[in-house]
Amino acid sequence: MGAVTLPPPPAVSVLRDAGIQPEELITWQPAELLWRVHRTAGGHVLPWNAMREFGPILRFDHHPLPRAEHAGYGIWFGASSPRGGLAEAFQSARVIDRRYGDPYLTGLHVTRPLRLLDVSGIGGAAWATRVGGNHALDSAAHGRTQHWARTINRAHDDLDGMIYRDRFAGSVCVALVERCAAGFPARPALSLPLAHPALDGQIATAAHQLGYAIV
Repeated sequence: MGAVTLPPPPAVSVLRDAGIQPEELITWQPAELLWRVHRTAGGHVLPWNAMREFGPILRFDHHPLPRAEHAGYGIWFGASSPRGGLAEAFQSARVIDRRYGDPYLTGLHVTRPLRLLDVSGIGGAAWATRVGGNHALDSAAHGRTQHWARTINRAHDDLDGMIYRDRFAGSVCVALVERCAAGFPARPALSLPLAHPALDGQIATAAHQLGYAIV
């Protein structure tokens, strides 16, 4: 049996008419922590709570084409665990570099519940299949998944983003759009440089589980 390929999304009107069933939504509560690994030095650095308006680049970027700065289109990716954040941030080289770009691990609580479309069946539903796609949304080529992200964003303007399972740690992750920018706190719950000794054990455990090296 061949690999599952992700078809293009249906038209915006078709996706809107299909609606979203209650079980296809997951509400991210303020009590739950979101984690992000981010550089604080070098080019193209953004604050921990800033939406990126340049794109599309990553899997669920909903920016219009061509790739450029698109005012009013913001995206923010986070993970439900530090390991998930580390897996995503360092997956290209499979090396956790604790110093280059002065990377930080930041954990935060959003200030209001977030309405997230479950595109990976995390809650047991099958939205992607029901509307004509499949769960290759987690792993298909970025150009195709970005097409889906743009269509979802246009069809459902009451969503704060999507919730999905990342390819590297199997962690639950979120892709939040500009509509929830006001839901970020003024201060994070925790923010430490990856070089901080307090993170030694957590980083070592994550690297061992993922098969990543540490420098």
